[in-house]
Order: sequence, then C-alpha cells, then structure tokens
Amino acid sequence: MSLPLQGIRVLDLSRLLPGAYASQMLADYGADVIKVEEPRTGDYARTMPPTDQNGINLYFQAINRNKRSMTLNLKTESGRALFLRLVERADVVLESFRPGVMARLGLAYERLRAVRPELIYCAISGYGQDGPYSERAGHDLNYAGYAGLLHHLRDQEGRPMMPPTQFGDLVGGSYLAVIGILTALLGRQQTGEGRMVDVAMTEGLLSLLPLQIAAYLHTGKEPLPGRTSLTGDLPCYHIYETKDGQFLTLGALEPKFWHAFCTRIGHLELLPFHSPVGPDEREQALTILRNVFKTKTRDEWMAELGDLDSCVGPVYTLAEALNDPQMQARGVLFREAENAPPQLSTFPRLSDVPQTMRSKPPALGEHTSAILQEYGFQVEAIEQFRKEGVI
Repeated sequence: MSLPLQGIRVLDLSRLLPGAYASQMLADYGADVIKVEEPRTGDYARTMPPTDQNGINLYFQAINRNKRSMTLNLKTESGRALFLRLVERADVVLESFRPGVMARLGLAYERLRAVRPELIYCAISGYGQDGPYSERAGHDLNYAGYAGLLHHLRDQEGRPMMPPTQFGDLVGGSYLAVIGILTALLGRQQTGEGRMVDVAMTEGLLSLLPLQIAAYLHTGKEPLPGRTSLTGDLPCYHIYETKDGQFLTLGALEPKFWHAFCTRIGHLELLPFHSPVGPDEREQALTILRNVFKTKTRDEWMAELGDLDSCVGPVYTLAEALNDPQMQARGVLFREAENAPPQLSTFPRLSDVPQTMRSKPPALGEHTSAILQEYGFQVEAIEQFRKEGVI
C-alpha cells in the first residue's frame, strides 16, 4: 500500500523527545526516516531510565518505530562529507541542537541548501534561532514558565503546577515541527525550493494561549488564572467531585445543554446562572452543584447523564481512558503481533492508512552499512570509515 509520505526521506539528527516524536509521525505516514546518531552513544534517550529487560528506554521505544538508524561522527571531516552526500538525496533535515551548533560544524542551512536547494531544514530549539535567549539552555518546564502557561496553570492554593505532560516538547516542538515540515513540502511543490522551518518551543506554548492573549491585547489586563469562561469562572463549565472521591466534567456551555442538565438533576433554579454572573451568584451556583454531585458516585452519574445531551463526562485515569469503549472501538492502541506490547497509534487518522509497525525502533547504527551502500559506497570503504571512527 502506498503511504502518503512514501518517497520522502528525512535525516533526523535530533535527540530525546521533540524531534523523535515528530519524525515518528512522519515515519508512520510513510516517510523514510534515517536516524543519524553519534557512534557508540547515539540518542541519549536510548539508555535513560526507565528501561526494559534489554536496557532500552521505554520512552525511546514508544517514539522511534518505523525508522532506520545509522551512526555518523559529524565532528570529523569525513563524517561531515558523508552527511553532505546524504543530503543530496534527502527531502528534510530535522535537528534539535542549540542554535549555532550546525553552523560550527559547517553544516548550517545555507551550506546544506547549496547542496540541495529543495531541502526542507527544520530546527527545533527552546527559544528560536535568534534573539537574546537563542543559545540559552532549557527544558520543557522553563519554556512553559517563559510562555506564561504556568501562570495560568495553578493548584487549589494558587501556586503554579507541574504540567501533566511535556507540552513544550510535544506541542511546541513535535507538532509544530510536523506542521512546518508538511507546509514547506507542500510549498515546495509550487516553487521547487526548500525552506527553513524555525520551531521555538516557547512560541509553541504561547500558541496554546490565544484566548488569554487576545483578552490582554484588547483590554490591557491579563485574565486571572482559573477565572476565564473556559478555565473555571462558569459553573456550567467546571470539574466537580462525586460521592466516591472521583470527578466529573461539566461542559454545558450552550443554553440547550445547560437546560437539559438542570432539568435532569431537578434544579431549574440554576438556569439563570448559565452566563457569567457576579461573584456571589457564582459561588451560590457552585455550592449547589458541588452538593448535588456529591450525592452519587461518578459511575452512577454517568449512568444517569452519559447519554443525555448535556456535555457531562468522567475524569479518567489513563487505564480507564485506554479501556473505554469509545477508545477500544477506535483502536487507539495496536499491536505489531499477537503477543507484542501495545503501541499508541498516530493521529490524526487518514483513510486507507493502517496503523502498523513496519519496523521496530532500530538498534544503534543498525542500518549504517545498508544506507551507505544505497549511496554507492562499497563494503571496503564502509569498513574503512568504521576503523577511522567516522561511523
């Protein structure tokens, strides 16, 4: 079966999460992703804990399927020359070094573009390729703080919370990289020219706050954390605890959903509290709803309200989410073989594109010889590169 990105070759120089998850998405849709790694050490994620019985990191296995791996020492002149040979037949180069690293290696975008004008060059970094912070070290949590996201992510005591996932790496890095790469590839069909894609994870996190930013830009006042219409101000759009200590989500933003909900629970006096109200009325409505929801367990409420058009849902654990009938019906997990561990599918779904693991996450340098032979190198030359520490 022909996959949508079949024929697209990606040279992935990235390490750890953002680049690896991005290139796996491209690989799942058919791209030939070559993971170019440093000899002997490879991607740091390979051996970081937690590991399986073979010493391979569990997270590495989750984000590196359907790729090939070759080793290449870019710190050597021969290694850089080999990389330029690879670029001659590549469509995309993906890297996640600090800005300036590739230039110091003599492999900046301008150099690669001279070799292949059609090349899409995607660089993922914390703060972008320029600006005063461009070479500053950072991780996901730092980017979330700089972007203002943590200011709006607060616990019940009003303190900034640790994010439940790596928003900067995954959304600001992986997803924006895929969007940028695919957009540039589409543009290349019109112009025949490649582009550089500059992905700054901090900017990606800013893109998650369009409503708060719009309010600030138009009023000069930043919304209070947890007090906008969609972050906790409205009683009709809130999280409520149930009798058994579990939680439900209520998202009855439209009047028809709110009316259906209030009617079913027998509290029509709440109907006027659908729209933004004063603080006293808000607390009154919240108190009523908190007391109502604590009269039954989460599952009892779902049995009563689950099929009602009122936008009520459970707060699941991961185990519950993955075993929910909707998730099961949609096949969010798949197995490469009957006894193999399940894998998370790639989203979005494309018609006639099955979720498959065409190849397991590669061993370090597993495909080095095969790839170099594809470029015309003989076995003797490849062995010489190996002796010299080039591969």
